[in-house]
Amino acid sequence: MRRTFRVDNADDLSSATWDDLHGLRANQEAYKSGFLDPDFARLIAKVRRDVSITFAEDKSGLLAYWPMHIGMGKWARAVGFPFADQNGPIVRSGETIDIPEYLHCSNIAGFKTSGLILEDQARISPIIIEHTNVTNLEMGLGPFIEEQTSLYPKFFKKIARLGRKLEKEHSEAVFTFDDKCGETFHQLIAMKREQYARTKLHDVLRPIWVNKMLDMLRHGECENINTILSTLRVDGRLVAAEFNMQSGDLLHGWLTAYNPKFSKYSPGLLLTQHIIKAMPQYGFTLYDSGSGNSHYKKYFTNQLTPLGKGPIFAKTKVINPIGIMGASWSFIEANSPSSIANNMGRIRRRSDQIIGTETMFKQRVRGFSKAALPFL
Repeated sequence: MRRTFRVDNADDLSSATWDDLHGLRANQEAYKSGFLDPDFARLIAKVRRDVSITFAEDKSGLLAYWPMHIGMGKWARAVGFPFADQNGPIVRSGETIDIPEYLHCSNIAGFKTSGLILEDQARISPIIIEHTNVTNLEMGLGPFIEEQTSLYPKFFKKIARLGRKLEKEHSEAVFTFDDKCGETFHQLIAMKREQYARTKLHDVLRPIWVNKMLDMLRHGECENINTILSTLRVDGRLVAAEFNMQSGDLLHGWLTAYNPKFSKYSPGLLLTQHIIKAMPQYGFTLYDSGSGNSHYKKYFTNQLTPLGKGPIFAKTKVINPIGIMGASWSFIEANSPSSIANNMGRIRRRSDQIIGTETMFKQRVRGFSKAALPFL
């Protein structure tokens, strides 16, 4: 069946086209995350000018669409990168596409991803497979706790002991599932930025567009996407906070931070446990804590969903200076001693964040000097 492809700027799409995108995604469980809602891409387009929507069509109409940022050398990233934990093409139910062919026909050299939705309808050449950690409470909260406690008895005994220790050594410990205080949100951002500075990571919360995005989301600019700020306070002091995204009955873990002065109580784990226990009364059955850090996420996880990670190349490689530089770097990294390869890997990952987050040349240079080049 003949298929046609095109790339449009998000600002140029009509309301009817956005409605078509909603219709294609509707009722497809694989695309439940708010990051895959067309309104998320539409919101990002309000704070950044480089949002493109790629389309695939056949004789039946819209077959697939894929929001993205297309940068230098025609390399693309997830719309809202690095904040979009899940991404990829949204495909008509029951249909399949070949992603390398999709990229080639859209004149895109490749796509860098860390959260590609892997479904039967999206065929792809081998990439690294990771899993996002999901708490599924469809069985009920009681059975979930019983099952996890039986799997990890030492961990849950430890958490119970830390909770008692916290309450014993302080006058008051208060958990709030949906903290509406604007000042609390700003405290979370300050804690997170301090963490970036302490660990010498690039401050992805500094750019203006990021702050606009977060403010618009928490003020309800996306009709189908809400945000939930959950907090743990001790004697009136904020010690842990999570700013999460809601889409239907799914709560997606997003921005988290804690006060390191309270680290002996593991406040982040205590807060996560509080959130999961509170979910049913607020209508949530799924909590996605993302991939990575499975050494602590596994205790609250009873469902793993595969995601793709790594570069996806177009079916026919596009030859340009950016592609040649990237291929050369990858070759040297793969064939260097482990100490050098590890530092090159760190530089590559941090460079991706800097290039994907910073939209101005001056700030990219600043980011490289503070977060990437020190490893050299």
